[in-house]
Formats: sequence, structure tokens, C-alpha cells
Amino acid sequence: MKVSINWLKELVDLKVPIEEVIKLLPLRTIGVKEVTQEFFELDMKGYNRADLLSLRGVAREVAAITGSKLNFTDQPFPEYDLPETPVKIENGNLAPVYCVLKIEGLKVTPSNPGWIKKLDDSGIRSVNNIVDITNLLMIEYGQDMHAFDANCVTKEELTTIDGKKLKLSLEDLIIADPQKPVGLAGIMGGKDSEVSEKTHTILLEITIFDPVTIRKTSQRYGVHSEAAKRVQHGLTKTNLLQAMSAAIKMYESLGGKLTAINLTGNLKDEPKTIKLTQEKINSLIGINIPAEQIENSLKKLGFTLATQGHALEATVPYYRLDINIEEDLIEEIARMYGYEKIPAKELVGEAPQKVDQSFFELIYKLKSTLANLGLTEIQTYSFYSTKILNNLKLNTEDLIKIANPMSAETEYLRDRLWPNLLEATAKNIRNGIKDVAIFEIGKVFSPKEGGTPKENYHLSIALSNGTDNPIAELNQIAKSLSIHPEGVKLDSRYLHPTRHTDYMAEVHPRFVNKFGIEQRVAVLEIEIKAQQ
Repeated sequence: MKVSINWLKELVDLKVPIEEVIKLLPLRTIGVKEVTQEFFELDMKGYNRADLLSLRGVAREVAAITGSKLNFTDQPFPEYDLPETPVKIENGNLAPVYCVLKIEGLKVTPSNPGWIKKLDDSGIRSVNNIVDITNLLMIEYGQDMHAFDANCVTKEELTTIDGKKLKLSLEDLIIADPQKPVGLAGIMGGKDSEVSEKTHTILLEITIFDPVTIRKTSQRYGVHSEAAKRVQHGLTKTNLLQAMSAAIKMYESLGGKLTAINLTGNLKDEPKTIKLTQEKINSLIGINIPAEQIENSLKKLGFTLATQGHALEATVPYYRLDINIEEDLIEEIARMYGYEKIPAKELVGEAPQKVDQSFFELIYKLKSTLANLGLTEIQTYSFYSTKILNNLKLNTEDLIKIANPMSAETEYLRDRLWPNLLEATAKNIRNGIKDVAIFEIGKVFSPKEGGTPKENYHLSIALSNGTDNPIAELNQIAKSLSIHPEGVKLDSRYLHPTRHTDYMAEVHPRFVNKFGIEQRVAVLEIEIKAQQ
């Protein structure tokens, strides 16, 4: 999120220099990635603060941490006695709020220099005065909105305004007229209905869409936009009305006239209240913060407080979607107090005993040795596929069956690793890799008396080097491991009659051929124990 410094100063009557703001933000709120004379950029990666994706949200935060005053207040949305624009919502769960304004009498021109400067400082290019209003309001309020040319809205294929042609899916949430899609909801509008020099009447769409659906659609097509980023983090109804009111005023300043309006859905945010106790605050933060300081911090951040016996009841401001539990409030108190002011304390009690890591060190050593010998580590599922069960004619009564398997491919847990490696070898050979040297270290599962499954770690290697004697190379690899093989006996049914030991063998050609392999394959399987 790029924050225009001049625009921020319009929204906040700063009591400190901007340099102090940039210094305080990482200490109290969020990291700063880049700073220039015109803007600073917030590091939003992995940060769950939807309000900070709007300039008004940043202004509220800056005012709170600097003791400054906001130059704006929330205003009620006015009532309009106008015709309705015809809108039908097919799924209210995916689009709980959908508002459309019809604005006539507009003329497309370049934006004024002030608007262009704000957009440029925010990292967005100017298009024209009609489109720029939607982007200016998106930046200031964090609310997605889109202007369609009303004369163009009357193939499930959509060409977006950036030129991408998308073949739409039934899972996608789209904006459509009776004949065709005109936009990918919450992400990007369609090229056929975009504002052009001929536009004089627009349909302004201002909505709240389901964030999960928008995120999946955006990822499916690789279409990412500033609008989608904000929709995915969540929008609020109160903020939507604030942005809509501002949009009407800005289009009226261009000579436009609101001639129809449709507000669909519940437009009221439900308030959230959370109880907060001094004891819990002191316990989690580790110091005693005075009650007056706690209340002042929360009030600066927009929380409304009431006393409930020995506890406080905090009403969460509509724009703080990230606050849900008492611990969230305590985090707000701690950061406003200043993490750097909280003294370090020694841990009380006894230090936990060091966990014995020798077994996992052994596994790491084995993996490193095998990799250095030129083998490739693979990881297969902990189940036998139906192909393995059928080709090897495994007796499923000897295997552990999953009570509620996800599919037929995940019904039976593996009791050996080598069958999965044989299947992987076949896949590699089909893909043109004739020299296959793979290994896996993982758990196998076998029944135990009393019904409790038994788990053991095994190492298995599969080698198919295109020669008539792959077991010779496999034997050299086994000697390089310098470990003693532990009791994994290979079933003689699957072994070459003369080329095998108890734990290492060439797989019998008739089973190899069932997997579509025409060359010899040698396998090894041993149990791994800590004492090795």
C-alpha cells in the first residue's frame, strides 16, 4: 500500500513531522518498505489489516499513534427519491451487498493535475476523469467500485480491460447483462463495457463480494488487481456507503446527475463487543499498564468503551475486521504502549530437557549420503494405490484399512515402501528417464494385536539403470550406508528366483512388466532404528 504523503496530510492534521510518522509506524503498527519525498509504502505482506488498504484507514492509525486530529468524520448516507436501476442477485451469499448508480450528463476528459498527482503517488496510472474517480475512492476508502458504460451494458467469454481473454467457469462470480458477462466480480471489468471517449452515462457498481470466491477466481486466471486485493481482505457496509456518497459528489462536480439508484442487501454493519479484564491484560503483556492509559489507547483507535462490573466492554469500530477476541484487544494495548518499553524478564521454572534428536540426525545423515551418491529422494503417499494392490495381488486383509477414506486410492495404508517406489520408477521410465535411482525414508503401518496400528520408519531404494544386473550397483550403495539392516524380509513371490537377499532383490519380471517396465528393477528395504 503506497501512501501519498500530501494526500495523508489532507486527511490528518499532523502534530509531528512526517519523518516521525515513518519512524513510529514500524514500532506501533506495520513495517515500511520504501520512503520517497512523495510517498511511503507499507509492508502489507502477511498482515491482516484490511483497514490499512485505504488512505482513511492509514490516517486513523497515524492520528492514533501521533496524537493528531482527523480532518474527516463519517457522514450518514442521504436518502434519494429516484427510480431504481434493475438489478438481480443470483446468489446473496456471494454478493451480500450490491449497489448500482446511474449517472448521466458526463463528459470524458483528462483528470485535473491534482487527481493525477494523487494517483501517481499511489502507484496507479491516470485513465480519464470518469475512471480516475473510482480509483481515487478505492485508494481513499478501500472500497472496490467500477464504472460501466451504460450504453454498452444491455459466449461465456470475457475480455478484461487489460486485454486478457478468459474462458469463464461456473465457479466464477461475474457481472452480466442479459446477453453476456461484463466484468469479473471484484477483480476487473470487461473491455466491451469500459468507459471510452464516447461515454456520457455510466452505471457505477459498488459492492461487497465473498472474499474467498474472489481470491480463488483471481488465482485461477492469474488476474490480480488493486480491487481484488481489497475485496479479498474484506469490506464493510458502512465504508461502502461513505464511498458511495463521495462518488456521487465527485461525479456531480463533473456535471453528472444521479438519475437512478439501487441498493440491494443489508447495509448495516453488526457491531461487535468484546469483554476485557485488567487481569488478562497484565497476564499477557507481563506488566501493569494503568487503567486510564488502557482506555485512552483504545479510544484513540476508535473503540467505544463501557464498564461492565470489573471488566470493560469494548465495541469494535466497523473498519477493524481483524479484532474478534480479547487477545486482539490486548495486542492493540501493547502496541500502543510500545513493545520496546516492555522490559525483558527471565523465564521462571525449570528449562525443559533437551529432546533426543539422534534418530532424526540418523535420517538426515542417510538422506545426505544417498543424495551424495547420486540418488534422488522422493515422497509418496502413505497409501497403496489400486494399481499396486491389483498388480501385486496384495492381500488387503493384512493391511490397515482407513475407516473413512477420501477415495479408493486412499483405502489401505502401506506396509512397505518399495511397491510405491516401483510405481514411481515406472512413471519415470514412461517419461523418458531410463536411469532411475530413487529412495524414500518414511513410515509404514502394520496391524498389531489389540487393534492398535504399529508404525515404523523404513528406508527403501529402487534402482533401474538399464543394465542386466542393477542389483550389483544397489549392493554397492547399501555398503556405503554403513548401517545394519533390520528385519524387513521381502516377500519371495515378488523376487527374481536367484537375484535376491532377505532385504535386497531384483523384482520378478512378471511383476515389473505389469507396471509397463521393460527393464530390470532392483529394490532394497530396511527398517531404521535409533541405535543404528
